[in-house]
Amino acid sequence: MPIQKKNTILAAVTALVFLLGFLVNDPFLLFEKSYEKSSPLIKSKADRVKKITLTDTTGKRIFTRTTDGWTFELAGTPLGVMKADATKIETGLKNIFEARRYQEVSANQDKQGEYEVREQDYQILLEGENGDKIAQAVLGKYSGAGNASFVRLADESSVYAVKGFLRGDWNQDADQYRDRSILKIAKENIKEIQVSGKQTFKLKADDKGQLVLDPQRATDKNRATTYANDLSDLTGVRFYKETNLPPRVGKISVLLSANVTKEIEFFGPTKDQEYIAKSTDAGAPLTIAKSKVDALFPRLEDLVDKGQMPNLTPPPGN
Repeated sequence: MPIQKKNTILAAVTALVFLLGFLVNDPFLLFEKSYEKSSPLIKSKADRVKKITLTDTTGKRIFTRTTDGWTFELAGTPLGVMKADATKIETGLKNIFEARRYQEVSANQDKQGEYEVREQDYQILLEGENGDKIAQAVLGKYSGAGNASFVRLADESSVYAVKGFLRGDWNQDADQYRDRSILKIAKENIKEIQVSGKQTFKLKADDKGQLVLDPQRATDKNRATTYANDLSDLTGVRFYKETNLPPRVGKISVLLSANVTKEIEFFGPTKDQEYIAKSTDAGAPLTIAKSKVDALFPRLEDLVDKGQMPNLTPPPGN
């Protein structure tokens, strides 16, 4: 066989081997489906979920969707039904519904213990209207390699590596799931704010809905708006577990539309220099940063519009 023909055949074989290797290794991921475009682990939507039941060796945690958000209860404890942190619950649901069947790591039942996805491990049950089962999954351990963890649907043997630590969204201290809102209102509904502390003052909505000092005087509108913003979405740091409260330092009453009144009492400081807030909306006292307390009990002169104060300096020659 002529040498030229041999070289041509060799070149063709080399090119074919290279092409096959390229297709197998796919270094540029030209043929790989992205994680986001892979089939979802759960074929449903998060907003269909009405009840979430978490089960592990310590017992059950139950979250229920209501018209006002989410409630939370620890089965078998005397704590009763508590208001839950809706943002935290919705985030956990979002993450599990974004999990994809992209990387199956095992379908061997004997290896489920390696990924902590056995029947006795951390389970989540998602239910819809009238107890309709949407999905039940076992949330496994963190993979230790990248931001991923393992998960298995309870009625399947396949174990998948998915983005995020799904079990970490739910397996935290119970207080982390309780709503820590001290006051959450629409500032547009505020008709009057009565503050009593080291100083006492009142803000009242005028005909345009702008809060002004009462009795009427020149009011710094930007400062009054900032004050209403701070007050309308007030959140605590953690639940105060001590039996006795420190001395009371002040009280704020907020009159809303339809003559609804909300009240917050403030106590402190504690031995750890914390302040405590107790409100009509919160189920238990909450700690609050000193900086927030200072902002909610300003000096009266801080709310006065200095630019509109009368000039009391006598004219020259008088």
